Amino acid sequence: MNDSRVKIEVHLIQNFAPSNLNRDDTGQPKNAYFGGFRRARVSSQCGKRAARAWWRERGAVAVGDRTKKLQQLIGDKLVQDEEFAKKVADEEDRKDGIRIFTDAYYAAADKKKPDNTSVLIFIGPDEVDVSAQAIKEIWDDKTTKKGKQGTETVKGIATIVQEVRDFDAKNASKKGTSEEQPQSEQTGDEEAAEEASVEKKAKRPKLKPLKEIQDRLKAARVSPDIALFGRMLAEQPGRNTDGTCQVSHPISTHKVDMEMDFYTAVDDLNPEEETGAGMMGVVGFNSACYYRYALVDRDQLARNLVRKTERTNGKWAQELEGKDYQEADTVIKAFLEAMVYAIPTGKQNSFAAQNLPSFGLLVRRQDGVPISLANAFAKPVRPTKDDDDLVGLSVAALTKHWDALKKVYGDQGVQATACFHVEQEGRLKGLSGYDRGSVENAINAVIKST
Repeated sequence: MNDSRVKIEVHLIQNFAPSNLNRDDTGQPKNAYFGGFRRARVSSQCGKRAARAWWRERGAVAVGDRTKKLQQLIGDKLVQDEEFAKKVADEEDRKDGIRIFTDAYYAAADKKKPDNTSVLIFIGPDEVDVSAQAIKEIWDDKTTKKGKQGTETVKGIATIVQEVRDFDAKNASKKGTSEEQPQSEQTGDEEAAEEASVEKKAKRPKLKPLKEIQDRLKAARVSPDIALFGRMLAEQPGRNTDGTCQVSHPISTHKVDMEMDFYTAVDDLNPEEETGAGMMGVVGFNSACYYRYALVDRDQLARNLVRKTERTNGKWAQELEGKDYQEADTVIKAFLEAMVYAIPTGKQNSFAAQNLPSFGLLVRRQDGVPISLANAFAKPVRPTKDDDDLVGLSVAALTKHWDALKKVYGDQGVQATACFHVEQEGRLKGLSGYDRGSVENAINAVIKST
């Protein structure tokens, strides 16, 4: 069976108790207008962050790091090599060498905090290993043959480190001398001015990137979270990774009004006769039932994980094989589990809104177009006199919209449909035959579909 061109969707209805899961720049819960009404909102980035934290805590899949402390990551790996640590015993030499490397192969160091890169780098464990190995290999100068004419010496990291130190010391000395001299002494003849101009244009020494190293970094195995969410290296566009999943901003199925909690804190050591609070403030919150949606492109995920991402004339240079999907399916399962179980951590110590989804619909499609069910809530769900269950009404609106879309557009390549729920039996409509009873069974149904 042709098992390519598959996309897997997840649709969730999740009701949260009063909370502030994801704040805006003013500290208030994020919101958006949809269908002409204000809705509670959680950013997709917040959900991805929660998923990565959930994977890391449980060891479900390997997780990379999004950090400016790339030099530290590589340094920690290098010190594990006793031979290299003995060879480069001086810590400053090692740190400066790592910085020379990351400047050349990733991004320039931050001017105010040179131990950090100037931008966040999303990097997986295997790429850190490749970087550490490369540093060891190119630490010293190397002499290579250059045609029939002779040899060429390629400067290593150690040499560049010393050249940078000499350059910085020379320029610092000139700057200090210039500042100490009177204005009259700084004006020389034309020859001196020309010499100063040449020196001013001198550039700080840099490590010249080697194509072999660049290719090895590009070929390094990406961690599953990078394979899913993608990454962009502005200074190294050849090592960008296309994201394989789309995650919507969860929005409330109903309109919301933002609320404010006025709080005070009492100073425990105040004398009894002194009344009043030691501090006071306000925090925004709301309670909302969210519709959440995400999808994963199985082919692209498999390509990212096995590094078959090269194109030739707009077509894939390598075809996927059956074995290439094995890890992809493991990662998709972990992604679906995280979508269900991972909860944002914002203000949880104050609100403890630990609420799992009340309903989940998982869909596996081949060739058909993916479909969000958000428009089921373009008209906000409202409790009625006869039915005031907001969660149940949201599930009913979603399943009704699912049936309507299926009638108009057909199956759109649906291979498998599975749902799970908590006490929503009477709301399932056309999905009643796809109730798998549990989250695990529902996930397995769309992962193992044939």
